[in-house]
Amino acid sequence: MTQPTIMVVDDCEIVLEVTKHLLEEAGFHVMTRSSALGTTAAILKEQPSCVLMDVSMPALSGTEIVRLIKEKSDIRVLLYSAKDEVELRTLAADCGADGYVKKGTHDAQLAERVRSAMEAGLS
Repeated sequence: MTQPTIMVVDDCEIVLEVTKHLLEEAGFHVMTRSSALGTTAAILKEQPSCVLMDVSMPALSGTEIVRLIKEKSDIRVLLYSAKDEVELRTLAADCGADGYVKKGTHDAQLAERVRSAMEAGLS
């Protein structure tokens, strides 16, 4: 059975490494990107099962990347940020993201949110 591929996009290397480790422990194959530049093309090329997208990226915001992705594909995208939940919910709705995950979410909860987003895309 092939592991689902998750792409994590964040400009903080520590967040990338910790999130990658948590998701790999949960059985996912994880790709990471630390720069917003070229991310839309990489996502469209790689076609991951789900993307965790940092909202506050330099050069191009995560929400703008989500808009670009959603114009061209049905890849599941979750905003991934430390912003408060009300703001995240609003940002997700405004940019077309499939939901959000607050940074600091425990490992089991993080994996469950990602799995739920992928399953929602299958229906």
